[in-house]
Amino acid sequence: MIGGLFKSKKFIAAERNQKILQNEIKKLSIEILKKDGFLKCKNDLFITKETAEKNTYNWGKMEEELKRYQKENIELKKDIEKIENILLLSSIENQYLVKIEKFLPEFRFAEVVKELKACGILYIQSLNENIIKNLIEDEKLSNEVIKRYKNFLNDIMSWNVKTNLMKGERVTRIFKKYRKTVNILTEQSILYMDEITEEVIDKFVNFGYTSKEIKTVNKIFNNYKNKYLIK
Repeated sequence: MIGGLFKSKKFIAAERNQKILQNEIKKLSIEILKKDGFLKCKNDLFITKETAEKNTYNWGKMEEELKRYQKENIELKKDIEKIENILLLSSIENQYLVKIEKFLPEFRFAEVVKELKACGILYIQSLNENIIKNLIEDEKLSNEVIKRYKNFLNDIMSWNVKTNLMKGERVTRIFKKYRKTVNILTEQSILYMDEITEEVIDKFVNFGYTSKEIKTVNKIFNNYKNKYLIK
C-alpha cells in the first residue's frame, strides 16, 4: 500500500528532495574548498623547498599528509556525485522496507520501538495511525510518532531514512563480516545494496574469488533483496 503510494507520486517527491540534495552538496562542497585551500598551502611549501634549505622541515611527513588530503578530496567529490545521482527523477525505481528503529532512532523512543517490534511492527511500512494510537500509551510520544509518520507519507524524512528507502542498506552493514567484499564494492563506489547487480558480483572472480565465495556473496545479496525490496 505504502510502496504504491510513494511510487504514484515519485516525481513530485523527487522535486521536493532537491532541497535536501542541495544542502548535502553544499556541505560537501564547503569541505572540499577547505581541503583545496589546505592542499594549496602544502603545495606552496613543496614549491619553496629549494629556497628553504636553511630551515628545518619534515618533508616526508608533509608529503604523506598531502597524499592523504588529496585522497580525501577525491572521496568527497565522489560523495557529491553519489548524492547528485541518488534522487534523480530517472533513478527512482526500487524502494525498500525500512526498519522501525531507523525511523525512530532517538533514545526516547526506545520503549516505543521495543513495543512495536514485540507486536510484529518491524518496518515503517507496517505502521498506520491506528496502530500508533493503540500501542503507544504516552500521548506526547504518540503524537510525535504520528506527526513523523504523516511526514513520511508526504515524503518528508531524515536523510538516513530516505537513502535506506530508495537505495537499501549500506553494503558495510550487510557485508560487515566480509571485509574484503566491502573493500571491493566501495572501491567501485558501490555504497548501497541497490547498486549491486549480478554482473557486479560475477566480476568478483577478477579479484581472486572462488566460485564458492561468489555464491556466498550472491546468496547474501539475493536474501537481502527478497526480504527488503518492495515488489
